[in-house]
This record gives sequence, structure tokens and C-alpha cells, in this order.
Amino acid sequence: MSDTKEDEGTGIAPNDDCGCDYPELGYSWIQGESDVTVTVPVPSGTKGKMVVVDIGCTKLKVGLKGKEPVIDGELFARVKQEDCMWSIEDGNKLVITLEKANLKYEEWWEYVIKGHPAINMKKLKPPPKKLQTLDEGAQATIEKMMFDQHQKRMGKPTSDELKIQEAMEKFKEQFPGQPLPDMSNVKFSG
Repeated sequence: MSDTKEDEGTGIAPNDDCGCDYPELGYSWIQGESDVTVTVPVPSGTKGKMVVVDIGCTKLKVGLKGKEPVIDGELFARVKQEDCMWSIEDGNKLVITLEKANLKYEEWWEYVIKGHPAINMKKLKPPPKKLQTLDEGAQATIEKMMFDQHQKRMGKPTSDELKIQEAMEKFKEQFPGQPLPDMSNVKFSG
């Protein structure tokens, strides 16, 4: 029997946008597959020249000039510094968009700044990927899997079983009266 606390993971429950709100630290964040957006409340009427935003490949510093930074530390993972940006929205929010550097592998951040509370990754619910965003090979594999699942639910043969049936029919046509070959170990690729 497994320990349910271990199965539930540790950390703060993520918000609906796969991030977390840290009112005690003065910021909140959300993330997608390719970016992390950090929002820092600022006094109403704040202008760009009144803030400090220093985005490095592995570090982030954010705050108001002349005051202690709200955020100052090492990032969870590398970002593409040249693709990151910030803006002041509605005159009272400083919004920083960090482009994740590791796009080859889907990477979901546990936190923005090292040492800040982590979200519970076991409770993270990333949005589903759209089939159209995948390469052709991945799309074909997923479509085949979906077809096979549907066929199984309906009690019908899967795509591989249909290929075996087709091969058996061709064999019967080409070699009438011959015993059928054993196709139980045949696997199809692609």
C-alpha cells in the first residue's frame, strides 16, 4: 500500500495557468509550454523609467528604482534573454515574459526563483496540446492510437489486426488451398 501523501506530491497547489500566486513575495506567475509570465503589482501611474527589470539568461531582478527589489535571484531554468520582454499594463502591473530556452523538451517550471516556494508538480494540469502543433509523424502516431482505441471499444480489429487480415486475404488469393502462415508474431511499423 502506498503512502497517499507521497502520491499527492509536495508544494503549493498550482493556479489554473500552471503557476502560482505569491502575495507574500509580491508577485504571481503563470506558464505555458514556451514561456513564463511574471506579474508584479506596482503603484498606479508607474512609468517604465521608474522600474528596474534586469533579465539574464539565468537570473531575474525586478523592482522599483530606489527600493529593494521584489524579485532578485536565480531562475528555475535558462531563458532566451533576447526574446524576453516586459511592459507596464493598466498602469499598475509590471508584466515580464520569459521565453524558455529548452523548447526541445517540454519543461514545466516548479518555481520562478530558486528558493521561492515550489508548486506541486503532481497537481499541475498543463493544457492539452493541439494535434496540429505536432510534427507529421507524431500526428500520424496519435491518429493511429486514437483509431485503435475506438476500434477496441467497438469490439472491432485494430489497424495492425486489419493489416494482418488484409495480408491473409492476399495470401489466400495468391496461394489457394495452401495452409495459412502463422501471423501471431507479426508486428507492423509505421
